[in-house]
Amino acid sequence: MNRLTYTSIGVAALLGFSFTAQAAGVSSVGSSGANELRIPIGAQGTALMGSNIGDVHGVGAITWNVGGLVDVESNEATFGSYDYFADMKMTHFAAAHNFGNLGVIGLSARLLNLGELVVTTESQPNGTGEILEPKFSVFTFSWARSITDRVALGFNANLINEKVKDMEASGASFDFGVQVETPMEGLSFGIAIRNFGANMVFEGYGNESRFIPEDQEPNSYRQTWNLKMQDFQLPASFHFGLAYDILMDPMNQLTGYAAFNGNNTSSDEYVAGLEYGFRNMAFARFGYVYASKIDDDQEYLYTWSGGLGFRFDMGATDLYLDWSYTENEFFDGTTWYTLRFAF
Repeated sequence: MNRLTYTSIGVAALLGFSFTAQAAGVSSVGSSGANELRIPIGAQGTALMGSNIGDVHGVGAITWNVGGLVDVESNEATFGSYDYFADMKMTHFAAAHNFGNLGVIGLSARLLNLGELVVTTESQPNGTGEILEPKFSVFTFSWARSITDRVALGFNANLINEKVKDMEASGASFDFGVQVETPMEGLSFGIAIRNFGANMVFEGYGNESRFIPEDQEPNSYRQTWNLKMQDFQLPASFHFGLAYDILMDPMNQLTGYAAFNGNNTSSDEYVAGLEYGFRNMAFARFGYVYASKIDDDQEYLYTWSGGLGFRFDMGATDLYLDWSYTENEFFDGTTWYTLRFAF
């Protein structure tokens, strides 16, 4: 690997470890917003609990480690649907094209529907009759390019929008990823930095309130007050992952994964995963996560996941159908269904 390669990897690692050091020891769990950015995307990655940071391929790499997007040979497109807990649902679209020396460019969208929320007040705790349907969305532009035969870099620009009735928050975040094949056969690693951006804040008519101040006469005109909303930070995170091909022959493929996730507003995570492939046509996957800074009397929301995948050779097009299930300690388990085309 040349000097540029080492410099790129070093800068990414330095930024990531600096971020992790800053977040260490700070009790800020639950203090961020725009957490739709943290909801895992795609059946393959969720089945592995996101442990495949070091070796993720194709259009699915956009939300895990965008450096892996370089493996799109020509065109890829994917669609997925995720039944999240508490009647929430995530829908995901993505497409990418390889432009040769320019690199691979991709576009994707994440749409989160929070379902119907009943409006309650102090005087009407059972509901006012009003129903809210909040809509959150993330639109992403992606670029990735190989800088050597072993190293790939990638970049995401995310446009974020959250709307609840008359209130709206908009912002932008950025992701960076690098994926490296080491000289040791079968071993690769990846570094990803996600969701870096300025704070967001809700604005709109919903923060206006009309009332008569206490120091005014009861028959005075109501005055309009504009309440200033507190801004919130984005859920930035640093990820480092290893991947090793334990077995690789035409009949059987077995790859092991390990990753560290450093989160600025939640517990750090240590993740492991395993993927078995048969004739590169049928796949079984398993992932497990351990969260640090969780007290003995507390339970973590997610612990393990698993899934299956199938590849269908349709001549000029490969069709991939993937499914995953993630166990949930407090709600029903969640499932992803993903359809992907490579053509």
